Amino acid sequence: MIRHLKQNSYAMAICLLTAAFIACNGKASEARSSVTRHPVTIERFDRELPAYVLQTDTAAAAGFREKYAPFFSVYSRQILGLGDAPDFREGLNLFLTHEAIAQLYADTESHFASDTAWIAALQQGFDRYSELFPQAPRPRLLTHVSGLNQSIVTVDSLLSISLDCYLGADYPLYEQRYYIYERGLHESGRIAYDALEVWLRTRYPYESKRNALLDRMVYEGKILYALASIFPEADEYRLLGYTDEQAQWCQTNEAEIWHQVVSKKHLFNTESMLIHKYVEPAPFVAVLHQDSPGRLGRWIGYQIVKRYAQEKKKSAAELLASPDDAGEILAESKYNG
Repeated sequence: MIRHLKQNSYAMAICLLTAAFIACNGKASEARSSVTRHPVTIERFDRELPAYVLQTDTAAAAGFREKYAPFFSVYSRQILGLGDAPDFREGLNLFLTHEAIAQLYADTESHFASDTAWIAALQQGFDRYSELFPQAPRPRLLTHVSGLNQSIVTVDSLLSISLDCYLGADYPLYEQRYYIYERGLHESGRIAYDALEVWLRTRYPYESKRNALLDRMVYEGKILYALASIFPEADEYRLLGYTDEQAQWCQTNEAEIWHQVVSKKHLFNTESMLIHKYVEPAPFVAVLHQDSPGRLGRWIGYQIVKRYAQEKKKSAAELLASPDDAGEILAESKYNG
């Protein structure tokens, strides 16, 4: 999502260019199964793309497009908005040679030349995913540079990570591109969390005929429960992207939070704007309290699902595969704030 930006020539150059292109837990209790470890292979589309743009050999250029199908066309058409040119090379050349994008590309390459911890985290995460979901496929993994567009993209059985979105909270351009409450979510240490969360959502999309706040909260809780099972060493608040202060606020005010949600009759409310305020990125949940962290509905959902899983001895895979009624899950969780 394009946010309101402060006036800064470097930042505005990238953002305007990108806009133009676009416009055109029960963690420890789950037994580990014996599975074969499959090394994570990450294909660096971002490193190979500049050579493609300069390629004069027609067969070699076609080979590149075939190698990275179907992602290549999605990247060119939908992420950069280049239209329907046969090979997109002219548009890609304009993108890559723009001064601001070239600098972003260089900064990304420099940062990830020495930062490899995220690869180990992805390996660990997908190994654990294969243990918990033994019949589920793993995605083909790519990396790209989007010009600070969407961080993670999935196309069929492929998942690509926009590395320029993970240069650290203090990366100068982020001050102009992201709000303060968003910047901490752009550390490379979050790549594995984000990638697995997006893959879980791809495999288990949200479906609800009623689409009340409770339905959405329970779905978010299931996703977070699965993510916590995949990363059992990670604190739940870290997975949520909360600071220590925000975590403490949740713990201190849990009973009052629940009282407010129930007393305001929000649980079975189906208004999309209300649900949005509870689960989508924001500095706080406006309908509750300005001191609350954003996306508090996800945290509430996780508390409900965690209690339910403990009561019913349910695994993450069972929860996501089950069409259980959200009201039933709440009742049987015995959650009361």
